[in-house]
Amino acid sequence: MKRTIGKRTCMSPQIPLIQVEGETSDLTLTYLEGIFSALSSVDALNIFYAAEDGIESSTQTIKELNLTQKRYYTNLKRLIDAGLVERVNGRYVHTTFGKIVHKLIEALRNTVDQKEKLDLIDRILKVKNLSEDEAEEIIGVLLKDVNLIPDGYITDTLGPVRIIEDWERAIQEIMRAIYESKDKVLFACRYHDIRLVEACLATAQRNVKIRFLVDEELKASRTAQILLRILLNDNSAGHFSGILESSDFQMRYACIPYSFLVADGEYVMLEIPMPTHKRFFFAFFFHNRRLSEKISSLFEDLWNESSDAKIDQKR
Repeated sequence: MKRTIGKRTCMSPQIPLIQVEGETSDLTLTYLEGIFSALSSVDALNIFYAAEDGIESSTQTIKELNLTQKRYYTNLKRLIDAGLVERVNGRYVHTTFGKIVHKLIEALRNTVDQKEKLDLIDRILKVKNLSEDEAEEIIGVLLKDVNLIPDGYITDTLGPVRIIEDWERAIQEIMRAIYESKDKVLFACRYHDIRLVEACLATAQRNVKIRFLVDEELKASRTAQILLRILLNDNSAGHFSGILESSDFQMRYACIPYSFLVADGEYVMLEIPMPTHKRFFFAFFFHNRRLSEKISSLFEDLWNESSDAKIDQKR
């Protein structure tokens, strides 16, 4: 019997490494615990590595990894629940988050392989009367040709990355990206915030193409409808006049799994919601044209399945 699990329903300056804004919270530690738990067995790690190239046949993978169906599907479900793997077009593959975790595991594996040399370095650093220059020279010899950080590390996967753990700060960064865009913005949002709508409308006035997907669950939200009517009515004769009828601004409803934004085909915001409650957890902000194309493709799929966003301004 064929089994299907994990199916989804429906411009910052360059920086050398990842920046994390906000203090580590108990929720973050709990989420990390879930990730480590999902990867805590050899079976899970083997399945996770198999998903790097995509698992097209679970039956074949079960045979190759010498697993029982129960061990395979139990661990696969844990990887999916942790946000590391998802089912796309019939294949189990790494999520964007999973790709980053995979790179981190590769870095850890490289480090474990060099543990003897690292232990020796610790002993060298404890030697008395050894100057800093001498210690550095010895360490340089020991680590010559040692690549602890594998090629294609996180910044190569996503480009320069910022991680923001607070939704309010994320809103400010999203607004900045929208206001600074020059050509086109694709924005899918699971939350109602009048500032984001206003930023899109204002940017559309500069003839920047704005396509805005709103989560269809907000269609029934009285609060969201009232906020939109207030904005549109207050500006109907002002500087937003005619924008809603313009081809530069289009807004529709769709089933959105997580919020994301692509500005000018290069700058990306990608929300990581909490797996349990689907609330905002944190967001990645990065420059990467290749991934922008993939995320833009996801946007097009959602757009093609979307419905018109009708705002009743008379009520």
